[in-house]
Amino acid sequence: MLHVIDRANLDEGDERMAEVEHVASRERDTLPWVANVPAELAAMLTPRESAQTQEKMLGYLADKVVRAATRELEAHGVRDDRIRVVFKNGHAVKRILETVEEEQPDLVVTGSRGVSDLSGAFQGSVSHRVAHLAPCSVITVK
Repeated sequence: MLHVIDRANLDEGDERMAEVEHVASRERDTLPWVANVPAELAAMLTPRESAQTQEKMLGYLADKVVRAATRELEAHGVRDDRIRVVFKNGHAVKRILETVEEEQPDLVVTGSRGVSDLSGAFQGSVSHRVAHLAPCSVITVK
């Protein structure tokens, strides 16, 4: 299981993902507030977040998403010793394709998320680009 965080491209789409995963919620144009998380993490979110605080929050969100996916795999009978989690930073498509080249899987399964920005309209979504560029089969799920 691979989770990529593109710190150079964090935008409202990432906040929406956090909302969908029930990790964060957003009120109007204020900073997102975190729900269902330990108080010490919520206390770190101030109007003047430091880079270190943002890093901790991103790590927490990534860990929460990966843990939920791991539980889902286990619920479908995948043994714990068959699940390996890899975190990478950088451009999502590049990191996914690098990992595909390194690991040589038979299949890549990726989630689909809506792309709302102009570059997404021209370049396509991450899942779309991975499906076209990966040397193996790709399944995109909603």
